[in-house]
Amino acid sequence: MQEKIIQFLKQTDGYVSGEEMSQQLNMSRAAIWKHMQELRALGYDIAAVPHLGYQLVASPDRLFAHEIQFGLSTKTMGQKIFAFDSISSTMDEAFRLGMEGTVEGTVVCAEGQTKGRGRLGRGWLSPKTKGIYCSLVLRPKLPPTQMPRLTLMTAVALAEAVHQTTSLQPMIKWPNDLVIGSKKLAGILTELRAEVDQVKFVVVGIGLNVNAASWQLPEAATSLKIETRQTINRIRVFQETLKSMEFWYNKVLKGHFDEVLDYCKQHSATLKKRVRVHDSAGDSQGEALDIDSDGGLLIRQDNGTLIKKMAGDVRQI
Repeated sequence: MQEKIIQFLKQTDGYVSGEEMSQQLNMSRAAIWKHMQELRALGYDIAAVPHLGYQLVASPDRLFAHEIQFGLSTKTMGQKIFAFDSISSTMDEAFRLGMEGTVEGTVVCAEGQTKGRGRLGRGWLSPKTKGIYCSLVLRPKLPPTQMPRLTLMTAVALAEAVHQTTSLQPMIKWPNDLVIGSKKLAGILTELRAEVDQVKFVVVGIGLNVNAASWQLPEAATSLKIETRQTINRIRVFQETLKSMEFWYNKVLKGHFDEVLDYCKQHSATLKKRVRVHDSAGDSQGEALDIDSDGGLLIRQDNGTLIKKMAGDVRQI
């Protein structure tokens, strides 16, 4: 019912009387008053003036599901959202929901994570209420071999969303990071459940540093607030991310991964650099030449041999 009250206030210009709300929402004025107190406790600034009624002055910087969905113009991404104040890992919860058959586009987000994780088993520092920590469940009709495309697609979508909301232009560090200069802004983690030739579902995790201060982050990381010197509206960034994800995901499903690649190459922090890639096979180094149609990184080693890497820890040398 609190969500209905907030939506009603957002759609009303000026003050609205308790009597009108009582009639429109089919509840007593006493119940409305009680809900108003609860909403204020959540951080909503609601003015109350005798003979005028109530007016929503400001909403808190909180990733409530109804706040994210209000005005969200997507058809799939974020139409179902599970929002938590704190959780061990959004990836784990999204994977559990995927196993239970949740619809494509389901989002799990949290204000903080106690066991957030990144690639290669690394932890992901999640300062509470300072970032966007979310995981999305996708059900693409693609073979497992094409899953690296979804990691790059997500990087493109996130970079575009950041640019649209802040004018910053993050660069994409293959295969799964966004950076500004030499500092890490965001990380992406992709996990899937699949059979030999068919993907059951994919969970794409995003960790984006939004309003974190430098002391709250690792030395090699940055945030949107640090870069812009302004506090950023997380809801707006989140909504733009979901819209951009839907746009680029549909591109991939329709066979237009080349457009994802074009964006990656134009905003790459990896290509044309000397890099060292560490994976299960050990270390490889050379010049990062290109990203191919599978999403793999092509490296020309010092002896002239051309090798392809589909994953790995990349460092510029």
